[in-house]
Amino acid sequence: MPAVLLPQKVKIFPAIPAQYQRYVYPFSKPLFKTTPTFSRIEQVTTIPGCRVSSIINIAEEETVIRQNRKRAVIMLQVTLSGEIICSLPSSEKITLSKGEYHLLKLNAGQQQLYLQPGINEFMRFEISPALLQELLPDTFLVREILTKKGDYCTTSVPESGNVKNKVHTLINQLRSTYITDGIQQLKQHTRIKELISSAITTLPLSHKNIVMNNPHHERITRIQTYINENLHKSISLSVLAGIYYISESKLKQDFKKYLNSSVQVYLQEQRMGKALNMLQHSDQEISDIAFEVGYANVSSFTREFRKHYACTPKDIRIR
Repeated sequence: MPAVLLPQKVKIFPAIPAQYQRYVYPFSKPLFKTTPTFSRIEQVTTIPGCRVSSIINIAEEETVIRQNRKRAVIMLQVTLSGEIICSLPSSEKITLSKGEYHLLKLNAGQQQLYLQPGINEFMRFEISPALLQELLPDTFLVREILTKKGDYCTTSVPESGNVKNKVHTLINQLRSTYITDGIQQLKQHTRIKELISSAITTLPLSHKNIVMNNPHHERITRIQTYINENLHKSISLSVLAGIYYISESKLKQDFKKYLNSSVQVYLQEQRMGKALNMLQHSDQEISDIAFEVGYANVSSFTREFRKHYACTPKDIRIR
């Protein structure tokens, strides 16, 4: 019988024993969880819309990890070594093997992970619906994973080639980067988004321009398009509700349901993302960029940019 990990039996330490130091990477502080027959090293970092985890399990015997999810989550998992059998809340079981990329939607409920003796290592990216839409707009895959009510899983096993090499290069860069300033943090944000996009493009059912047949979802998609094309304008919940003939409460509810975000948060993400891209890839004056993303003066733009990225627009230009 496999050993079942009970939370009360797991000890947690901030210090990593010497024999496991080779599994620790510079990108974030590690956490060490252990029992007499099982050890786990977790390292976590976050960007807006995504929680990134590097996880290494070391099991001396067959082990079951039980997790109780309080909310649904969309997750990309890149398995780097070993194998894990995952029992979903729907009771379906899937195998996560070395070299595979899985995009999962797990509903709230109990989940079990079955580990064989040995070491398994994976990267996990918990992605918000809004970020998924941003990275893969108008794709059938996004429609499937956001509208499907049950658990969802799609798998890819990329062979040696550009995509696989790129994903693993980005993982190595991500984990080996020690963040010391806002510029490095920005580069890490870009790296994580590029990694997610590159991995997900290998997955099946990612056909573009499929018409969504959920009218509420279609409307939110149209509103997203309007926001992205009109970032220079004054946009608010009430303005959007008026344009699309929907009550403010219903718009707020649908935005939360399909994008797991508020209108204001989504708007700010798009404005800051466009501003960063323009600062990095154009020679436009900072005042012009501020105007294009909806700010009447540079000081307000700079203040919000610093809040978002922990550095100023001038810092980006100097770099």
